[in-house]
Amino acid sequence: MQTSSSRRHLVLVHGAGGGGWSWYKVTDLLLKAGHTVSALDMAGAGIDSREPDDIRTLQDYNQPLTDFFTALPSHEKVILVGHSVGGFNLTMMMEQFPHKIVAAVFVTAFMPLTGTTLTDSLNEILSRVGSFGDTEFFYGKGEENPPTSFKFGKQFGRQFVLQNTPSWDITLVHSLLKRCPLWEGAISYTSENYGSVSRAYVVAKEDKFIVQEMQKQMITDNPPQMLYEIEGSDDCPFFSKPDSLAQILLQIANKCTPT
Repeated sequence: MQTSSSRRHLVLVHGAGGGGWSWYKVTDLLLKAGHTVSALDMAGAGIDSREPDDIRTLQDYNQPLTDFFTALPSHEKVILVGHSVGGFNLTMMMEQFPHKIVAAVFVTAFMPLTGTTLTDSLNEILSRVGSFGDTEFFYGKGEENPPTSFKFGKQFGRQFVLQNTPSWDITLVHSLLKRCPLWEGAISYTSENYGSVSRAYVVAKEDKFIVQEMQKQMITDNPPQMLYEIEGSDDCPFFSKPDSLAQILLQIANKCTPT
């Protein structure tokens, strides 16, 4: 049983098209270990009713997380965890609320340098995988303009995102996955704010979407203070290796004592 002084509040941010539901296995393990967990839906994701094609900026997409931090008691610090595209959400919050984050954990996530756009990151992936296959792109502003959202195709997902995930979780993903907004604009942060937050990176060694080489390049370009690896994990370790991911998060929780 955790004492009140050793309990941590972990805030979980999903990746492209997911929702708070994505973390159900890890959430259960963290709760059983005595911690508090908030698994949020970003704008247009999960049960959030906003239309993905109307979400044009990262600020708009990130609004539920911004609201969460704004309402967080001034004395409380959290461990902020993000997957895939959620790395952009983490980066924004580290810049805006560094005093409320004891650690930021990038789980096979984009860890963008300042000046990077979501399109930059997706183009880097495209250059490595060659094609997004049956992934659908949507044009809310007309086909003469850039796409405004996308949704992973079933075949692409099975081959590049969920290849080590149990079939029942793949069925869950196919029933709940939504479109991810393709917001405009570049991420921006400072060493004073973003740079003051301790970072951890969790490498998924069999990720075929954000491949290990790309993960390690981000680590080299922007070294975190803590580094972990998960053997046998695809792009979604919360499905394919939930016990391993939960153990890493518990290790980080034990290391990180809010001041």
